[in-house]
Amino acid sequence: KKWADVTDRLGAAHLRIFAGELPPGATIAQGVEWSVEIMKPACDYAGKKGITLGVEDHGGITQKADTTLEILHRVNSPYAGVNLDISNFVADTDEDHYRQIEACAPYATHTHIRDRFGDNHHPIDLDRVWQIFAKAGYRGYMSAEYEGEEDSMTGVPKLIDTIKTLCKKYSTA
Repeated sequence: KKWADVTDRLGAAHLRIFAGELPPGATIAQGVEWSVEIMKPACDYAGKKGITLGVEDHGGITQKADTTLEILHRVNSPYAGVNLDISNFVADTDEDHYRQIEACAPYATHTHIRDRFGDNHHPIDLDRVWQIFAKAGYRGYMSAEYEGEEDSMTGVPKLIDTIKTLCKKYSTA
């Protein structure tokens, strides 16, 4: 409630939340149950203020799209979505990364854009990601996160330029 109130005072309509890490001995199923149990009333509270809660795919039980979406579907609230960080999923292959992005894109309330996957540091095909966003009808905010090897003084502007170019290329406005 505290952070929904802060979000409301700031005039924002989106609040990023995390499902967290599992305690020792707990199962993914238990983690999902606990997350749903907490997120349902949180969405009800935030929703009264016009705030959507976006659960981020950020380690713990949400490092796979299937689990993230199970939580979202079980919460079943118009005020629940995914804060989609395209680089955070744990995947066996790059193709699996794109499959997970595609699965979550229709539920994205906000996105974090990086140019490399977090687990294997392979380059992300951002044009392909924008095709996924376009297909899903994503029209929300995007934030750039830069963790590349290049100096941030040159790497960040390049990433921002790429994001701008792709937004123009795939814009329906």
